[in-house]
Amino acid sequence: MPKRTSPPPPPQAAAVARNNNKRKTEDEDGDDEQDSLANSGSEKALNDGTDNEKADGTDDDDDDEDDDEDLDKETVDVDFEFFDPKEIDFHGLKSLLRQTFANDADLIPTSVLADLIISQPAVGTTVKTEENPDPYAVMTALSFATHANHEGIAAVRAYILDSARKAIGGGSVGDSASSIAEKVQGVLDGGKAAWVVNERLINMPPQVVPPMMNMLLEEIEWAVEDGEPFEFDYFVYISKIYREIESVVEEDGEEAPPTTASSTTGKSKKKKKKAKLAAAAAAASEAAVFYFQPEDELLAEHAEFMFDFKFQKEAQSTDSRRAFQEFGIDPLRRVFIVRSDKMKVLAKELGTVLGSS
Repeated sequence: MPKRTSPPPPPQAAAVARNNNKRKTEDEDGDDEQDSLANSGSEKALNDGTDNEKADGTDDDDDDEDDDEDLDKETVDVDFEFFDPKEIDFHGLKSLLRQTFANDADLIPTSVLADLIISQPAVGTTVKTEENPDPYAVMTALSFATHANHEGIAAVRAYILDSARKAIGGGSVGDSASSIAEKVQGVLDGGKAAWVVNERLINMPPQVVPPMMNMLLEEIEWAVEDGEPFEFDYFVYISKIYREIESVVEEDGEEAPPTTASSTTGKSKKKKKKAKLAAAAAAASEAAVFYFQPEDELLAEHAEFMFDFKFQKEAQSTDSRRAFQEFGIDPLRRVFIVRSDKMKVLAKELGTVLGSS
């Protein structure tokens, strides 16, 4: 059954989420059988004309364009529904959490975090379809104070603080890593901060975000009214970003100087590649930032402050690491600190920007 402990999102938001998550063809369905029969003669005439044109020697470009149009008109009809987190979501939630931390996922006990999300169904939402029991998206808020002794929250808190001490940018002009870390620690130690888990599969439409955000804020309000510890001053987000850097694809056909031995050639190539990687890393801090999730651009506008950091561990997959390097992509993470009084404005703007198409 769909989510019931909290009322469904406002009708407009629910309609937006439902309607925008259906890819529709430009041509509306519903032509009746009589119209189809009436048009069959004209279609045959058109087909005969096409055959005659081919006989006259015209090329097949028009047919290729028609084929492309037919492909564009294929309908993928998916209805997304909102649910409270449940035990059956454990493995799906764990996978989504690992996306957040990527290379560093082994540093965070994602299993106990998934259990924690499931343990507070009154605050938090998952998105699924009837055909698949695994969640495609999740949004919830986990209190740093309430769960201070929880293994998972303690690990996330330590991870954020450690990353702030190694911040490589994103803060205010002139902010050093130490000053950024002091700000972050002040927020986390203030007793009223929550980590907002906002994660979804990469091919999920962003139109699910506005209703999820509205539900989260409503559920937090209801929890506070019931005397539960969900009154927050700050919300902390961990966002996926990347920077474009110089590609390190080795040039094909590169030859060593005639006087250089083969072993020396190998070392020389390795040194050149390392130098390229070092130069790319140095330039990354000055490169423009791009977001994987469009809502994060609005987060940046409303954030009290933010900072960027690199992963503590390299990608475990050599192929994955090589792919990022060769195509000039430097994946990073950005932490946003957003005041609670900005959240309703943020939710409204998300509905305007993402809630319709």
